[in-house]
Amino acid sequence: MDNQIELRALRHFIRVSELGSISRAAVELRIAQPALSRQMRRLEETLGVQLFIRDGRGVTLTETGAKLRDEVANVLLRLENACLQARIDEGSPSGVIRVGVLPNLGPTFMAELILGCLQQFPRVKLKLLEGFTYQTANWIQSKQIDLGFAYDVDSYRHLSPEFLFKEEVYLVGSTKNWRFGERVLLSELEGLPLIIPAPPSYTRRRLEAAAHEQKVELTFKYEIDSIPLIKRMIALDEGYGIFSRACLWEDLEGPNLAVAAIERSSLSFELALTTAYGTILPPAARHIISFLEQMVRRYVELGRWSGEFITGGTRVHRPTLEVAGAPVGPLAN
Repeated sequence: MDNQIELRALRHFIRVSELGSISRAAVELRIAQPALSRQMRRLEETLGVQLFIRDGRGVTLTETGAKLRDEVANVLLRLENACLQARIDEGSPSGVIRVGVLPNLGPTFMAELILGCLQQFPRVKLKLLEGFTYQTANWIQSKQIDLGFAYDVDSYRHLSPEFLFKEEVYLVGSTKNWRFGERVLLSELEGLPLIIPAPPSYTRRRLEAAAHEQKVELTFKYEIDSIPLIKRMIALDEGYGIFSRACLWEDLEGPNLAVAAIERSSLSFELALTTAYGTILPPAARHIISFLEQMVRRYVELGRWSGEFITGGTRVHRPTLEVAGAPVGPLAN
């Protein structure tokens, strides 16, 4: 028996394991389903182990298959990096790179991303798709995007974080009846009329989990899935919202909103820039990933974002919310 294993078969094995279906993988890989099925059985025979449990709904990995997937994914990533170093020369990167962005990153961040990449990488065509985390996860899995921002990345096994940023979270209200200082405890949210996205939004889940842990009773006055509308309702003194600094900084110079940081021990958001686990990215994507990390770090230094990197590089921390160098409680007119 030929005991050589093709690299292509290992790549196909990773994709079948991600999708849990040989038929779906065959469509995506543009391979006839019987041929892909034979390839997976030949891989099992060559290794002398069972990799998949097959049933009418698809395939799931055996314990041995799961271990092999993790090892193969690591090997492929190392191979990707080696090939990338071999291909990169003095010329500028080129190609189409598709990036998933979250609504709360804001239009200025997105515009600066597009214009900054155009200036630094003129041969790269950047395409942005805006959506929520579950959409980013789906787009990455279906290869509609190359990388994207997401929350709660640990809940998606097929996502791999390129960097992770722990955001500070703020209580936001109208200046009309603001009674808080620069920082608040989670317990001070009890009884406030909150305007929050409906489940299963990440903000809602994180807030409810933190409140449950600290036995804080929350009141949800409105469930709204539009960030601009939530901000408008807050400005009309209809309730209070919960946002990260990234979502707020463009609104802070107006006369209508007041903010207070929620103590970090109570609540924080973990934002990740993600790619598909085990996927070999084109060289241009690696340049965009590095550019995005530099952008986030610069936004932290400028005070537009607040938090710290908890993976990848030196931690950057900005503990207080400031505008033009001054701490912010209720905003001045």
